[in-house]
Amino acid sequence: MHKIKNRHLKGQIILLNLQISGIKLLHIFYNFFIFSFFGWIYESTLVSVRKKIWVNRGFLNGPIIPIYGAGATMVYMVFWQCREQLLVVFFGGMFLATILEYSTSLVMEILFHAKWWDYSDKKFNIGGRICLLASLFWGILSVGVIFYLQPLMVKLYEKVPVEAGSLGVYISLMLFMTDTVITVSHTFKLDKILVDIQTLKRDFTEYMVGSRLYETKEELKQKLTGYKQAELYDRIRQFMEDNREKLLERNKHIEDFDLKKLYLDIEKNIKEYMAKLQTKINKTSYVQRRLLKAFPGLRTSRPEVAGTSAKKGITVNRKAMRWVDMNNIFNEELKGTSKSYLSGFLRVALVGILVILQFGVLFLLTYWLSESTIYFYLIIEIGSIFITIGLVNDNRNSTYKIGWICIILILPLTGHIMYALWGKGDATKKIDKKILASISNGNQYHYYDDALTEEFAKKYPTKSRMSKYMESQHFPLFKNNQINYYPMGENTFDAIFGDIKNAKKFILINFFIVGEGVLWSNMHDLLLQKIKEGVQVKFMYDDFGATLRTSKNFRRNLEAEGFEIAVFNPIHKYTDKLYMNYRSHQKIIVIDGNIGYTGGMNLADEYVNLINRFGTWKDNAVRVEGDAVWGLTVTFLQMWEICNERLTLDYNCFRPSIEFPPNEVYCHVISDGPANNPNNPIESIYKQVINYAKEYLYITTPYLIIEDDMKQALITAAKSGVDVRIITPYIPDKKNVKRLTNYNYGQLLEGGIRIFEYKPGFIHAKTIINEDCGIVGTINMDYRSFFLHYECGLWMCNPEVISMVKKDIIDTIDISVEITYEEWKNRPWYLKTYQRILNLFSTQM
Repeated sequence: MHKIKNRHLKGQIILLNLQISGIKLLHIFYNFFIFSFFGWIYESTLVSVRKKIWVNRGFLNGPIIPIYGAGATMVYMVFWQCREQLLVVFFGGMFLATILEYSTSLVMEILFHAKWWDYSDKKFNIGGRICLLASLFWGILSVGVIFYLQPLMVKLYEKVPVEAGSLGVYISLMLFMTDTVITVSHTFKLDKILVDIQTLKRDFTEYMVGSRLYETKEELKQKLTGYKQAELYDRIRQFMEDNREKLLERNKHIEDFDLKKLYLDIEKNIKEYMAKLQTKINKTSYVQRRLLKAFPGLRTSRPEVAGTSAKKGITVNRKAMRWVDMNNIFNEELKGTSKSYLSGFLRVALVGILVILQFGVLFLLTYWLSESTIYFYLIIEIGSIFITIGLVNDNRNSTYKIGWICIILILPLTGHIMYALWGKGDATKKIDKKILASISNGNQYHYYDDALTEEFAKKYPTKSRMSKYMESQHFPLFKNNQINYYPMGENTFDAIFGDIKNAKKFILINFFIVGEGVLWSNMHDLLLQKIKEGVQVKFMYDDFGATLRTSKNFRRNLEAEGFEIAVFNPIHKYTDKLYMNYRSHQKIIVIDGNIGYTGGMNLADEYVNLINRFGTWKDNAVRVEGDAVWGLTVTFLQMWEICNERLTLDYNCFRPSIEFPPNEVYCHVISDGPANNPNNPIESIYKQVINYAKEYLYITTPYLIIEDDMKQALITAAKSGVDVRIITPYIPDKKNVKRLTNYNYGQLLEGGIRIFEYKPGFIHAKTIINEDCGIVGTINMDYRSFFLHYECGLWMCNPEVISMVKKDIIDTIDISVEITYEEWKNRPWYLKTYQRILNLFSTQM
């Protein structure tokens, strides 16, 4: 038995003596725990001196702060072999530590719905998670560690007996893991406590503002921030006594103002506030109380709390009033939510880890093969020549080809393997073949009327060429339609709920994003009612779009209630082929085959302004009643078959249930997706709308990341005398995408295109119109929409509808800010540099 234990211990010691980047694994663990301890001493001492009371500043209960240990160890592993190069250590350490700090902040915010540190008040910050000053500090610290402290630590590590050190590491690991589990389990419940505390503080602050005790709200915040809770009442009372004359003067216009009564009223409210606050704190666990003490600036990042100031509350309630009369579905003032679910985050994280592991294997393979560089050099050179020749002659777009050539140049061997796995068209050929088979099955249910095509050509000779192209791509021409345009998400869902309420046979719904909240709750209740009435409900959503914002059993619960569910491209399904990058961005609702909707909206509260995430959220959509609904039905059913392999539907079951009155409102329903690459009809249709414009061309898009040929088409139109205007968001939902969108302004502004940013907030509407026709749908002006997403839209040429869309765009321009070429050229140098780096990844933004 003793021999077995010794053998087991020796095995563990051998494991810890494995080397990574030339450093023993045992030393890596030493380094992590020691520098985590150093970080804890530094943070705790600093905070304790400031507070004049001992504070355990660590996230964990034990005396370590893991982010310090992780940062120091990463710097040690990466730069120890090149420790003589000061600049490499400084900038490399700065970069590594900044990435670690940003990702840690982001992950903790996602997991715990709370901000643990905030650099928002510092210059050159990104999301308040990192800032230039902190990054420079990490760079200097990296130099200090590598040049001075680490050599001493390495000598110390060598002196520690291996068996004793191994035992210490195992004990420390067990304690560390236990501590982590305990702390994390308590911290998951912390955001609810923070919500309650922040609500109490907000209500008390609003009461104090209403009391007019302080001259300005800023003065009030400054005073309250400086007061400790125990001395709050005494300090406020002292302030009132010192400023008695000012208070009387300030309130002299108030009839029967009584300063003594104000004293008593404030005393009562302070005591109530303190009692409630203490009650909340008393209900917390030791771990939670310690964290609240260690991080006094800790605040929830949940939007429903962050956006409930007095001013924002009025906005939310005003928006909610639109919903009160909505077919009597909502009968109370609404407050939206934007929930994130741990189960979804863990799924995405797992897939991310699997992808990173794939890359890790590739880099390790490259490292091992580098030992035989002489033998592989010639192979690499020959391989590069063949790959480059193949890419140059590839019929895919230039951005795709340039991207792969850059990867092969930067990562000579790894890049070759990556291209062989994921770059060649054969990588996803089998999947694309199945998808195209489902699309082809749906296309056979379309009907093409030569007489209708001829009739359209006579009525609209300038548009007939574009119409014939769309028919060649299996997008038939429809007439006998009634189209309604909705300029906001609230208007859209108002109409959708009314139509669903009247459904008799079936309801087809497809969204990219589904987020549990007020909108989903009411949609779910209404759909459940229709299921009970015998209406068939097919509900489809994109897996990535719903994963983070729906609960773990979301699909299972809906199926148990009678919903028919389809989920597009589960993110874990084709991890080895990176097919999770291809998403269904379509939004389609069809009711009884007679009424259809498409547009930019998704099924989440921000799309109807029930929460204020990025200012006012502007979206748009179209409702069509008529023959063109069949185009939306076919597109939906094609995607349904794609989600359900081996399923072949009879589309005729979903034909319209009524005859539509004849009219001359013509439409095409268009759709596209990566299975069509490199022949993408929607991109071609967009270019035709641009090229055929004679008077004006107006575009709204949340993202503007386009290829050179699309830029040139827009610039050519502008130089030909066409009034070209583009509206993008003023407040972004993705900051790096916003920076890249801004980067794309330059060439367009110089070419005579006018660009506006929607000042009230975030414009998510996807529109392109000229004087003859237009498209409203799900298509952004970016690489992702044209090449990586399944999209759809409604092409229209009815003058009345085009004029309505134009009016909405003109009204939106009136409340937007115009960007000039001079402004763009004068943006800061660091932003220019960062944008150029981001542009390398433009195809994935």
